[in-house]
Amino acid sequence: MGRRELICAFSYSAKRLGAAIYDGEEKEVKMIGDLAEDADFIILARILREFKPTHVLANKSQDEAFQMQLRAECNYYSMCSDSPAFPLGGTQKGFSDSVVDDSMELGTYANEQTTTAPTNDGRGTMSSVGFEDEEGGVEGANPSDAFWHPSLNFLPNVAFGGIFHHLIYSNNTTILCSFGFGLARKRIEQIFGGSDHEKRAIAFRFDFSSSNMIRSLGALFRFLEQQKGVSSSSANSAAVVTSDLRSFIATIGSYILEDCVEVDSVTLRALEIFYSDYNPKSIRQKFVWGNHRREGMSIFKLCNLCRSVPGKQMLRMWFERPSKDRPMLMVRHEAIAYLYQDCNLEVTAHLRTLLKDVTSIRGILKRMRRGNVPISDWKSFFTTLCTLVKIGTYFDEREINMAIVKEKLHFLRDPLKQLTAILIGVIDFTESISENRLVICRGVDPELDKKKQLYEKLPEDLTSVALLEAEDISIESCSVAYVPIIGYLLMVAESTQIPTDTKALVEIIFSSEGMSYYKTNRMRLLDENIGDIKMQIVDAETNIVLNLQKRILDSKEAVLNAVELAATLDCLISLSVVARKYNWTRPKFVEESIVAIEQARHPIAEHICKDGKYVPNPVHSSTEVGKVKVLSGPNASGKSIYLKMVGSIVYLACCGSFVPAQRATIGPISRILSRLYTIDSVLDGMSSFANDLKQVL
Repeated sequence: MGRRELICAFSYSAKRLGAAIYDGEEKEVKMIGDLAEDADFIILARILREFKPTHVLANKSQDEAFQMQLRAECNYYSMCSDSPAFPLGGTQKGFSDSVVDDSMELGTYANEQTTTAPTNDGRGTMSSVGFEDEEGGVEGANPSDAFWHPSLNFLPNVAFGGIFHHLIYSNNTTILCSFGFGLARKRIEQIFGGSDHEKRAIAFRFDFSSSNMIRSLGALFRFLEQQKGVSSSSANSAAVVTSDLRSFIATIGSYILEDCVEVDSVTLRALEIFYSDYNPKSIRQKFVWGNHRREGMSIFKLCNLCRSVPGKQMLRMWFERPSKDRPMLMVRHEAIAYLYQDCNLEVTAHLRTLLKDVTSIRGILKRMRRGNVPISDWKSFFTTLCTLVKIGTYFDEREINMAIVKEKLHFLRDPLKQLTAILIGVIDFTESISENRLVICRGVDPELDKKKQLYEKLPEDLTSVALLEAEDISIESCSVAYVPIIGYLLMVAESTQIPTDTKALVEIIFSSEGMSYYKTNRMRLLDENIGDIKMQIVDAETNIVLNLQKRILDSKEAVLNAVELAATLDCLISLSVVARKYNWTRPKFVEESIVAIEQARHPIAEHICKDGKYVPNPVHSSTEVGKVKVLSGPNASGKSIYLKMVGSIVYLACCGSFVPAQRATIGPISRILSRLYTIDSVLDGMSSFANDLKQVL
């Protein structure tokens, strides 16, 4: 019995991931709207491990780290390198980004395009390609039948061109796929927009603001169309005659990851999570075309008091992905409560002081892998390591009791301390900054030390040689210059006349800026005995630096884990400082269907009220007292602010933050929806009421 057919298409851009999954057995398409993705690609890993698709489609033009992670998750370990892809015929070729015209013959284009793609395994299905070892097996493959190894297809950069396609060959059929947004949207309209009524219904089914999801859908539908349809026999057209895909698609729906709270973009705007229109300063400024108005205060800005770049990035990720994972949220709340206490204010202040020196090192590690690391990167990397070691030492000395940190404290210990000690003993940062290159400390390499000692004595030795040369050549003055790569030269002013009887002792090399440069027997002797000493020192130090880079890259995971721990600390400290500053309290999570909040306040509105006249309000919603509330009142009485307040407090609780209230009890939350902010357009053909319905469908 064959495996269940699951096809998954991914699109990743602007640090957001969208996906579309097709279940061949159920004839179901599941859409995963654009989600914030971090550098570890946690969302990608969760989707792949949850569905374990048989076919994976991805865009080759996307981030290199994304492609590497995708290969690793799909168990293509041997492909986790920058090696070129293998075409289906077994001949190694590179990707071609040539322009594809609709009139180009399929066979011609086929010979130019390659991809890491499946091959025909003889059973009418598609199987993956790996690198064969000497014994004919697939390198990196597990002999177990349970080893998950899907077909992995990367589409080239030309797929973004709108009219361009990519060819994948399977079972003697030609498959054209595209990740272009415009082409994907057009494909969706062709498949599901037969009548005027169906065209209007498309806006209900698909969220076109999730561009990555739409791209994934377009590629998925094109892939399905070619698998289920019949290829064109015309040699003059690259078009493919499709079968009716709708007969292969019974249902289409959205899919939300199990522990994620669903929040659409309109609700994020309405609750002012990341953006607020209120900014008195920008309102007073004159509008100038081309200039963007400054964003007003938002809830994220209010809570973002992080001191480090990794901390700010992680906190934004927390706010972009509110969670239903109660244990994780409670661990965050416990840590904030610990830092919130008066007796721990000294700990909070000291850690904040240290965290400002922690920098993001992922970019540094990438440049290190490429061998292009400036001194500023080395300095930042070294400062970050020293700070992480100080944080670990501080935790060990004070015995700080935070569960979220205690489990990961080993990241700040031995491996990090060893790496820091190596950097201290190897790199001379003072000399490195002055020479604008990495300089190695004394005592690392005896041979290098000898060369440096000789180089330091070189001016004195060359002065002695110059005196001897002046005496032999019978001139009043001269000097010996050492020019890296060229060697040693006798330097004499052009106005100086060399006696006729000694001219045979010198050989002029060149003249520049009023000076003449000569080679003599002593200069040639210096070239042989001392040589290009500066370049020898640079070469020796370069070898040491390369070994040091290898050692650092081998410890990459330990360093990244330590930085992640520091970023987590930074987020928790930031939220604790905000909670203490604005008198926020810890929410209580229960399993009952309830939202009960005492003395609730809107996190932003209370700060912009004149004379501090903001009036707190209670919130009571449960099965006993009713879940539906109808608010009535005159204009400007605060109805909208009250509704935003409820949503904001629940959102903050789902991010792991304290909330602006005297007491808050919150039950299970799966979605947060609102219609307090309207983004209507005549272009989508939907009324305001239709937009309201779309949220609940």
